Parts: sequence; C-alpha cells; structure tokens
Amino acid sequence: MKTILLLIFSSVILLLSLGNTRHENIDSSYQSKATLKKIAFIDLPGEKGKRFDYLTIDYKHNYLLSAHLAADVSYIIDLKSNKLIKMIKDTPGAEGIEYVPELNKVYTSNRTDHTIGVIDMNKMEVIKKIPAKNKPDGSAYAAPFQKLYVSDELGNALIGVDVKKD
Repeated sequence: MKTILLLIFSSVILLLSLGNTRHENIDSSYQSKATLKKIAFIDLPGEKGKRFDYLTIDYKHNYLLSAHLAADVSYIIDLKSNKLIKMIKDTPGAEGIEYVPELNKVYTSNRTDHTIGVIDMNKMEVIKKIPAKNKPDGSAYAAPFQKLYVSDELGNALIGVDVKKD
C-alpha cells in the first residue's frame, strides 16, 4: 500500500516537474498534456493551513485515512462520496498512518505523546496507545508477518508491533 502511494506521489511530482520545465528528451506535445486536474474537494474540520502528513487507503471500505499532523487528529474520508466519515481525536501529532485490513485496525505514529495509536475501525476510535521511544514517524505493514514497523526518527530505532497482540 505504501508502495502504491509512493508511486502515486512520485508520479505527481514528475508530472509537476514536466509542466514547469522543458526537457530535451521528452516530446513537447506530451508536455502540454501533462497537467493535473482537481477531481474533488473535501472540506475537513480542524485548523486551516496546518500540515497534513501521511495518507493511506482502506480499499475494503473505500476510505482515505489521513494524518493531520498539526491539528492532532486523523480523518476517515469516504472516497465514493468525498465526505468526512469521522474525525479521530487523541492522535496528537499524527505523522504516520497505516491500515491493517485483516484486523480492521489503523495505527498512527503520534509524535507529540511519543506513542503508536491503535484505532479500532469498527468503533472508529483509539483503543490503545503503545509507547514509542521518542518520535514515531513513518510506518509500513508487513502482512505475511502480521507486523507493523514504525521508524522512531529521533530515537534512532525501528519499532516492531505484532498486530495480533498489540
């Protein structure tokens, strides 16, 4: 899932760069067609102008999961209607966000309280906090091993979480 988002992000960056610069090896007719178009606008509560961080998708329920770092919340957005389903509080300084489909759980990397939040998507609320060392950041879920890996940026550590046991 992270790989897909990384590829999408990389493609967006590439398209932006193609639209702003001329490249000798790229056909100029292609450059004129390489533009981004707004396909939706989703109005979200929270402080305006504050930084968002990671995004991930729950494909089973068609939800976009968003960590709103500076507003100390995470959002669950319905991708079919482009409407906010739930604003999850108690994710202070959420940077990373990762979905575990087989357990219907979301994990957030909360930099402010140095925890990994566990959200039960059936209840759509934080059910547990796992202590991190200093500043949990990006995360990746390894489904074959049922492990979540979280980088602790300032703690110079990699945290492994057994998602069956939390």
